[in-house]
Formats: sequence, C-alpha cells, structure tokens
Amino acid sequence: MLKGYGLAGLVTIVLAEVFLYFRVWPFVSFFCPLVWLGYILLVDSLVFNAKKSSLLTRHPKKIVAMFVLSLAFWMLFEFYNEAVPGWEYLNIGTIEVFSGLIAFAAILPAIMETNDLLRSLHIFDAFKVPKMKVNKNLLRIFIVIGVVSLVLPFFISSPWMWVLIWTGFFFLLDPINYLNGQKSIIYHVKRGNWSLPLSLLFAGFICGFLWEFWNYWAVTKWKYIIQIPLVKIKIFEMPLIGFLGFGPFAWELYDMYYFIKFLLGKGEKIKL
Repeated sequence: MLKGYGLAGLVTIVLAEVFLYFRVWPFVSFFCPLVWLGYILLVDSLVFNAKKSSLLTRHPKKIVAMFVLSLAFWMLFEFYNEAVPGWEYLNIGTIEVFSGLIAFAAILPAIMETNDLLRSLHIFDAFKVPKMKVNKNLLRIFIVIGVVSLVLPFFISSPWMWVLIWTGFFFLLDPINYLNGQKSIIYHVKRGNWSLPLSLLFAGFICGFLWEFWNYWAVTKWKYIIQIPLVKIKIFEMPLIGFLGFGPFAWELYDMYYFIKFLLGKGEKIKL
C-alpha cells in the first residue's frame, strides 16, 4: 500500500495529465515539473514499501541537495548545447522558464529514486562476474579520455560530439572518485558486483523513456534540432541512437553527485 505522499504523487501525475489534456492554464505550463515531482514521490513510496526506508524518509536533506545539484549539473549540459546545438525549447515565457528550472532540478532525484527502486527489487543481484584488478595507469587513461571528450565539442561542432559529452563526465570523474576512496562505478565493477551499475544504467533508460514520453505531449517542450545521418528510427522525438545515451548519462550524474560531495568534504570514504 502506498504511503500518503506516494498516493499524492500518483494523484499529481494524473491531475497533470488531465490539466494538459484540457489545456488548463497555468497548470499546463507546469506539466513537466508536476509529473516529475509526482513521479519522485510515487517511486520513493514504492521504495519505502520494499525496504521500509527511502531517500525521503531516511535523508530528506540529501534529496533536497540533489534538487539543487541537479539544476547546476544540467546547466553544464545546456552550456554544451550552446557549443553543439542538440535541442531547443518551444513555447517559452517567463512562467515556463521557472517551470523548466524546477523540471531540471528533478532530473538527479528521479534517476536516484529509480535506481533505488530497481535495487530494492534485486533485479540485478544475481548478475555477478569475477573480481577485477584495477590498473591505475588505465584509470589515468580514462581521465585523459574524459578531459578530451569534454573539451573536443568546443572545437568540433558535430552531432557525434554528444557521444563524448554523454560519457565524458563518467570517464573523468569516476576514476577520480575511485582514486580518492569515494563511491564510483569502478569500485563496484572491481568487486564483481554489477547490481548498482546496471540499476543506474536502466534507471537512465526508464527516466529517459518517461522524459521523452511526457515531453512529446507537453505544450512547453524541447525539440531536437540535431541531425544524425542515417538514423531515422525515433522514440517519440528522440532518435534511437540518442536514447542509448540516457544510461551513461545516469552514470555521469551519479559520479558528478559524489564528486561534489567529496569536494565539499561530505564524501563517504570507501575501503578500496
């Protein structure tokens, strides 16, 4: 049974859909933040049902920090969008700008909540491989790849640069997090435990599908202007090959979050 706030989240999603269908203003301008805030509440409640613990009930300050950092992180990608135009926003006014900022702030919490839900269901727990040795020279190569990936798009304006952008922060920050004893994808892979990496990956795909689904029907929305040669298949507005970037994007957000925690002296030291 859903907790009260989980039921409120479900009702929020339904009302947002109703407001959109009947074009009820000004609620239609807040469609995206409404459905995503509802989604976060709903998923958190499902996590609590499965684990008797969740981000909202266990660490409310932590999820508030995620909202703030999420907005800052997404501004980085908007910066890259200026260098390599990939999307543009339609039907934007003053109210819609404020609405968009709320929606951007929900990106990281949505990913982390979905990751928690998948992990609470133990879907990937049985997926284990032998432990791996981590070569520090390879980690340094990863860091160089990350730097090159994040710098090159400012000099080459090609749609394929988004492959580098959607992976660059992972290659740069995950090794740095690992080398400083912070949470990282590499740490889990080293131990042969792929539960968290796979949960995050699929959390990205799930949220990516919902982003595209809800955006497709929205009045205030984004539209892709990027042209990818030979790629015609789309999921709503997103070219299929672009959709594949949502998984690595979730890894990037995870790494960015724990990197900032490390910089602020709030990191969680892990024994490597």
